[in-house]
Amino acid sequence: MLNLLDRHTVGQLLRTKDVDAWGVASNDPRLPLAPDLPIAISMLMRLEPLVVRGLRHGPTEDYEEEYLRLNIALDDASQTLVDVLRFHGHAAERVAATHGGGANGDSPFPHKSAATRAGLGWIGKTALFVSPQFGPAVRLATVFTDLGLPAGEPVTESDCGQCRDCIDACPADCGKDVQWRPGMARELLFDAGACRHQMSLFEAVDAQICGICIAACPYANLH
Repeated sequence: MLNLLDRHTVGQLLRTKDVDAWGVASNDPRLPLAPDLPIAISMLMRLEPLVVRGLRHGPTEDYEEEYLRLNIALDDASQTLVDVLRFHGHAAERVAATHGGGANGDSPFPHKSAATRAGLGWIGKTALFVSPQFGPAVRLATVFTDLGLPAGEPVTESDCGQCRDCIDACPADCGKDVQWRPGMARELLFDAGACRHQMSLFEAVDAQICGICIAACPYANLH
């Protein structure tokens, strides 16, 4: 067990759990549906690039397996962090990776809100979180705590610019070609009903997001 908890040792711990990137957000003002703890630790794991490339025409069995694998891995990483924080006398509560709830990451707590406030990325034109390293080809989880960690610089602007690759690729025309800004209602960016209908057409695969817009994003194809 770690003798001292600070940003360095938290990072070491998360690296041992194969977390690809993480950041710290202040929970003031309170994030939507967040626990009453002052700090949010946002973590992400990337989807396997070969799996992402296979999504250009819709979800695959490989994607379904990868989605579940990363959810399990993130749940393990977040629970381990909670256990360590509590061992050291800190309050801690995790919000597990989204395992269900509908198209485009519906969840009791929006992990992407913590991730943008932690400086890990922005929200793209189909309402997915976009990492500058891995694009939208990531899964997210969040741990809330009272451990005093310095917060990152929140991202307050989209870096999608004039790109509309995800919008043009979407067979359901879900995206509205609008630049995200913090606090924007999702329906101003994205037609979730059209996305859910499109997902219903992929009966062979039980995935929550069809993945076509993920594969289309240039940021997902940088690595």
